[in-house]
Amino acid sequence: MDDRSRVTLSIAIVLAGIILAVAAGSLVSEAETDQAKGTVIDYGDRDTVWTETDIHAYQSTQELLEHACESNGLALVQDDGGDIVSIGDVVSSDGSEWGLWVVYPGSIEWVHLDAPYTQDPSEFTITSWSYVAEGEEPTVAVDYSGNPIYGYQQKLRVVSLSPSITEILGSVKAENIIVGVDSYSDHPQSVVDAARSGKIATVGTYTSPSFELIMGTNPDVVFADSSQRSHSVMMEQLRSTGVDSVLLYPGEDLESIMDNIFIVGTVINYELAAEEVIQDTYEVIDLLAGHVFTPEAGGNVDLMISLEPDISPWVSGSGTYLSSISGLFNSTNVFSEWGGWVHVTSDRVPHANPDKIIIVTSEYSATQAEYDYLYSNLPAQWKDTEAWRNGEVYVICESAADMVQRFGPRTAQVAELVAMILHPKAFDTEVPKIIGDGYEQYLSYSSYMGYD
Repeated sequence: MDDRSRVTLSIAIVLAGIILAVAAGSLVSEAETDQAKGTVIDYGDRDTVWTETDIHAYQSTQELLEHACESNGLALVQDDGGDIVSIGDVVSSDGSEWGLWVVYPGSIEWVHLDAPYTQDPSEFTITSWSYVAEGEEPTVAVDYSGNPIYGYQQKLRVVSLSPSITEILGSVKAENIIVGVDSYSDHPQSVVDAARSGKIATVGTYTSPSFELIMGTNPDVVFADSSQRSHSVMMEQLRSTGVDSVLLYPGEDLESIMDNIFIVGTVINYELAAEEVIQDTYEVIDLLAGHVFTPEAGGNVDLMISLEPDISPWVSGSGTYLSSISGLFNSTNVFSEWGGWVHVTSDRVPHANPDKIIIVTSEYSATQAEYDYLYSNLPAQWKDTEAWRNGEVYVICESAADMVQRFGPRTAQVAELVAMILHPKAFDTEVPKIIGDGYEQYLSYSSYMGYD
């Protein structure tokens, strides 16, 4: 496959995922969801304690709470009105408080219930006694199809249906239990080598997984991507045959990506490794933000993100991965009034007049000659922008382009590249105008987070 074919396919996959994500979400309410075989005590920041038990054995959520606390050796204190004063040594305060949160069957949304806790636990998909700050919600406890993520037995044969999921499994050091991946999974290298040798099976493409090939791996659990309708359909088919299947959330922002890592770690009992990845990601992003939000870094940057250098390009609106990541670092997406990826007319580019432009493409190689050709041959409308006039057009290509389109554990590396593009004066290292396979050489804070 030549470079031009690759970019066409890459763009098609991204756009197909965007369009089909909406359709996939409709399965949440239609699917028959399982009921949790236990309950959660949630201390916040994804610090949870799972208590496995037959919830039908309890007449009320109060009885279930008491059992969970007793099972884990946690002192429970409630006031006269039934509100929780403390669980263990964590006391309700002005900023955060304990409470009962539930997910109803056919939903993925948390609902807060007031004391007294006289409800029947079997009315809900899952219950969580959570220490939650005002305006926030508990840790994710169901997947995108509404199924609980707790209570799975140890998984020794795992199938991934997307490159992002394969990378998550690699980041938590679970490569040795992967038995199947999609044909686009090319990171980490250990998985690529295992697939080439036949130790890991290829179970179809990212957009078209094969039921027969998946079943041929004798999987314990299959992880699917909700941004693909075909994955949601496959998940239902697999569940109907008794195969555990987990549908991850669309990776539209930092929190949903971290939730997906948490879900994968919880399901396969690699919680500590997942927690390490999540903590490292937040630490790097906090460090980057500390550099960016300074007088030396400069002010807010108006940014345009495009999938190609065309006269009428597909551009990133709000609610997309790159838009969300760039928004963490003192920038404004000039097309944020639209959601998702948007095909804009040629006149919209000079009207938006971005300060900087990032083009994500696999059509070019990371050489100065390739960049000069692209930059000189941009449409006239692109040249009528501050970004072009000031030489602030950046190209992300080759394997770097793959990375920035995947909603996975290399988010910290994506964030560092984006932060350096937006605010070069805030960093000692300067990134070139075209970034490809050698992107890791420019990373200072996230260099160890390639998980390869």
